[in-house]
Amino acid sequence: MNTHFLSIKALDTPFYHFLAVLLISFLPATLLNAATPPDLGSSDLIEYNIELEQELGRAFTTALHTQYNLNYDPEVVAYIRKIGHEMASQIGEFRPFRFYVIDNPSINAFAGPNGVIGIHTGLISAAKSEDELAAVIAHEIAHVTQNHLSRGHETNSKRSNINTFATLLAAILIGMHDSSAVYPTLIAGMSLDIEQQLKNSRLHESEADHIGIQFLSQAGYNPHAMSQFFNRLAKASQSNTSQIPEILRSHPVTERRIAEADNRAQNLPTHAPKKINNDLTLIQLKLKQKTPSLTNSPSPLTANEQCYQNALKKSPPLSKPVNLQCLQTLVKNNPNHILYTTQLLQAVVQHHPSPNLIRFANRQADYLMALYPKNTALLIHYSNLLLHQNNDEKAIYLLKTHTQNQRYTYQTYKKLSEIYAKKDQTAEAYYFLALAQFNIGNLKRTQYLLKQAKTSASTNLQQKISLFEHKNGKLLKDKQITIP
Repeated sequence: MNTHFLSIKALDTPFYHFLAVLLISFLPATLLNAATPPDLGSSDLIEYNIELEQELGRAFTTALHTQYNLNYDPEVVAYIRKIGHEMASQIGEFRPFRFYVIDNPSINAFAGPNGVIGIHTGLISAAKSEDELAAVIAHEIAHVTQNHLSRGHETNSKRSNINTFATLLAAILIGMHDSSAVYPTLIAGMSLDIEQQLKNSRLHESEADHIGIQFLSQAGYNPHAMSQFFNRLAKASQSNTSQIPEILRSHPVTERRIAEADNRAQNLPTHAPKKINNDLTLIQLKLKQKTPSLTNSPSPLTANEQCYQNALKKSPPLSKPVNLQCLQTLVKNNPNHILYTTQLLQAVVQHHPSPNLIRFANRQADYLMALYPKNTALLIHYSNLLLHQNNDEKAIYLLKTHTQNQRYTYQTYKKLSEIYAKKDQTAEAYYFLALAQFNIGNLKRTQYLLKQAKTSASTNLQQKISLFEHKNGKLLKDKQITIP
């Protein structure tokens, strides 16, 4: 099944009516009774409340992390989030956006509930410039700001929980939904051609283009990049209609749409352009290293990029140490370039270089952590370097100190849990794993892990758990604890 975009605003298509009925069918009765949405002039579509959207967003995020292949490469994820949150800052209002990378070679992206946006690795690799990548992210952000997610208020006798619907929603959005194998009981007897219906939502695609281009321009990116990207994909697929990119199936491209997007970009005021960087090229090189068939190598590469590419190669066990002189020189000449430094930190851990280079890597990591204390990639790789040097206490201190103020804590709390598990400090390992699960919305799992932590926790840790439960009691109190 292809990836799809859902719409909060009224849509007169059977598919959106279908999803509206599905969603309301799986909402807890308490949420249904509590919601008193305004009448939008349609008998089957409503504005649902923030509490419901947040609940669905948490369940959706949990489904992404537990049932699908996310890309957890710290540099790749940090890169997408940097662009995403920079773009989201152009909105002028607070929205709880969260950006994730789906480890999938298809050229695709989606906007889920409560500002959850997913970008496929295939799309990152297909972009010819950061402007094009930013254009797609801006488009998805616009789907959220314009409330393009359909819901219904029709009652249904069936009752399940919101997690069931979130799982189905994730399957549809990511494009991995096999209705006959996964959810036969949910859609039995329904013969709607969902894919075809989604192609009819052109009004919302046009609106997302219109608003997204404005965000793109305000952030300093080329506002024409959106039409250029979609137009390029459309032309490339004309000669092979059997391999149409997934994103074009849910984003139907027409000459009129391209013309409107170009006209919109042409009439926007000029903003200060962003400083050109090679971050996208380096990220694409990382993706290709993991999945060689994912993309062709960006070309031509500069000398710096070739050095970076060589440093990505892993040497076989028991082989001679790799000469890291080139990478060290690259970092010395570009001390503020995070991707060069994080690659150096990884190379030091893998290749066991000279003590002098290890000391240099530590100094460089300290320097950049002071400049970018919220950069998760830098934090994780520096902690790995410290662990490699058997400096567990500094690694723990570093992670605890810098994780507190981060938006995304799943990976760093998991790292803390792994460290404590290796030190046989079981209570702490459970506690930090609970915090990691809480960050991705898995509330039942959070409560279960906290219960396990309490069984052997020290007085100090017991107090931390009590404070956490008190602070988040409203979310946790209704979650039934079950052993997974």
